Amino acid sequence: MSSCYRFHRRPRPRAFSLFLAVAVLGAAAHVPAAAQASLHLDGRVIEGPDRPIPFARVSVAGSQQGVLADASGRFRLTGLRPGPLTLLVSSQGYAAREATVEVAESAGLVSIALTPDPLALEPLTVTGTMKAATVAASPVKVSVVPQAVLQRNATNNLVETISYVNGLYQQVDCGVCYTNNLRINGMEGPYTAVLIDGMPIMSSLASVYGLNGINPALIEQVEIIKGPSSTLYGSEAMAGVINVITKDPRFAPRLSVDASGTSDAEGNVDFMLSSRPGAVSAALSGNVAYNSRFIDGNGDGFSDFPLNRRAVAFGKLDWSPEGRRRGSLTAKYLYEDRFGGVEAWTPSDRGSDVVYGESIYTNRVEVLGSWLPKWSHDVRLEGSYSWHDQDSWYGDSRYDARQHIGFLNAIWGPTIGRHDLLLGATMRMQTYDDDTPATAEVDRRFIPGVFAQDEVWLLRNAVTLLGGVRLDHHARHGAILSPRFALKWDVTEHTAVRLNAGTGFRVVNLFTEDHAALTGARDVVIASELDPERSRSITLNLNRVVEIGSNPMMVDLDLFETRFSNKIRPDYDTDPNLIVYDNLDGYAVSRGVSLSFNQNIDFDRFLYSAGLTLQDVFSVDADGVREDEFFASDVRAVFSATYNARSLPLRLDYTGSVTGPMRLPAYDEPFARADTSPTYSIHNAQATWTFASNSEVYVSVKNVFDYTQPSPLIDPANPFGDAFDTAYVYGPMRGRHLMLGLRYGVPR
Repeated sequence: MSSCYRFHRRPRPRAFSLFLAVAVLGAAAHVPAAAQASLHLDGRVIEGPDRPIPFARVSVAGSQQGVLADASGRFRLTGLRPGPLTLLVSSQGYAAREATVEVAESAGLVSIALTPDPLALEPLTVTGTMKAATVAASPVKVSVVPQAVLQRNATNNLVETISYVNGLYQQVDCGVCYTNNLRINGMEGPYTAVLIDGMPIMSSLASVYGLNGINPALIEQVEIIKGPSSTLYGSEAMAGVINVITKDPRFAPRLSVDASGTSDAEGNVDFMLSSRPGAVSAALSGNVAYNSRFIDGNGDGFSDFPLNRRAVAFGKLDWSPEGRRRGSLTAKYLYEDRFGGVEAWTPSDRGSDVVYGESIYTNRVEVLGSWLPKWSHDVRLEGSYSWHDQDSWYGDSRYDARQHIGFLNAIWGPTIGRHDLLLGATMRMQTYDDDTPATAEVDRRFIPGVFAQDEVWLLRNAVTLLGGVRLDHHARHGAILSPRFALKWDVTEHTAVRLNAGTGFRVVNLFTEDHAALTGARDVVIASELDPERSRSITLNLNRVVEIGSNPMMVDLDLFETRFSNKIRPDYDTDPNLIVYDNLDGYAVSRGVSLSFNQNIDFDRFLYSAGLTLQDVFSVDADGVREDEFFASDVRAVFSATYNARSLPLRLDYTGSVTGPMRLPAYDEPFARADTSPTYSIHNAQATWTFASNSEVYVSVKNVFDYTQPSPLIDPANPFGDAFDTAYVYGPMRGRHLMLGLRYGVPR
């Protein structure tokens, strides 16, 4: 791949004062002893009149304070102030509950009852405000996808699983190696911050292939915010946040195994071992995925989906003396060998200019840790480190890249009267190096920042206001301010309105975020020095619980708009042989409306959900000329249904989507293609048979109606020629296939 570049060398980062970080920690460390009350609260968590629920989670709403109930459901919270206290109580298989109790010297044993609900519609979330809250109470709209929902459409790929959430869409950037990302409300994947247990370590280089290494079997739940979140999570949260919560060793089964195979000879095995809950709890997990069968259903001579070998090792420690969490440590290693290309290719052909193949070796290490000091319930210290190495060949074009990211977070979250405060300081240290001409020197970035947030309840708690601001310092761009505002109004007992607004700022790593710059025969031209992108966003959500007898329906209506300045966009049309990158001299907009609803009928007999998103994603240049965004469909619908046959231990699941037209790249004759995609739909069906209290077999049919797009490759007969391109991907390339799997788990 020959390329043309014009670029300017960035200056080295300058030192930036961290006095606010020290102030935050110092203030937390010197909380007067007199302010710490000595009252405690004893309680128990039960089901029905007197059946204990062991190891339930009990936390104080809006704080970091919480404990784990013992085997008899009993718990004790210490260091409390007198007066009313709101507790959040949850346990696997039960609907989460908010309970208000009175803290007093003479308080007796408090009993909190939970209602069984294996697919609870009211889970807990921490992503919206960095503090534990139920979804209904959070001023920021958060969609929570628990593991039970992920299992309705079994896959070994997180991206594919959550692409059936309303407003999310999996975009495949390359028809050979199947690079993919997740769009939120039409905005490309790099505008979304992907977190692991609240830590922003999946960015830039890792966003290309790293998401595919997160196996659903490791996940407790996925929390999704569609809207601006840069104040808490940094500049990459312009479109939203996807927070992957991994399983807690204290609640994981003693032993679990999930093994599956497909009719395409694809195999996957997950396992997890965990210790008994105690002062120290531990879990060890692993994943192996293998696919070596070459399939070319569209007859273009290339594999329809990549061949790969993947191995993941995952370990997690939790330190919870006396049931109160004090710290955690997580480590993960990922290795993947991915290939897409012609059948004749062998590993000895890496870099060949005769036999075409795209071969990517990925090595990735992640370490995450948190500490909650004993002397304060309101302080949390977090840190993470990731190392990512990509050794790849795209035909005869080499791309060898490494990235190190270190992240530190210090948070103090006191509650003063009606004000729920959150103060924090962050440090992000990042190095990136590759072998492209655009990185002649190692790119080093040191980005310190501080943030503050205040959540206050007004009008008898019917109105919640949240205001926040973040200040980051970039060596090249100076101080960057990111404000945030949220309003939640409980109009009635079952109706809530949420308004969220915020800004975003993002420095682009072009070659790690746009795969089209790395593959195909088009030359890459960077027309000018690329300035950071900026955005202003606003979302409006109406949530309504409709009472239909004993089977309430939850309805969500969302309006959203994001306006970009300095947006960096690829120009495929000026010259069919070039991809020209430049800041847009104008503005870009992503706006639309989204409607979703779900209902649980007869407890868990029948559940269904459906969602529809209409969006308009476009740009306007300095002359007022409008152009639609590439690969952003005008309309998309998702739907799912689950039926539990009570006469048999059988569950039936159905998942599907409909994707409307989207703008596609243009090509000259004789390789001209339609510049707009057709409307298409994907359907998946699954049956799960439980043959023991802890074991089940599932059979899944993917892409039931066998819909695939024609070959996404331009001039595949001449992959080293000037016309070859891999970016014409709008639909599935993998046809109907069968999956057979077994889940086994030993409960506590």
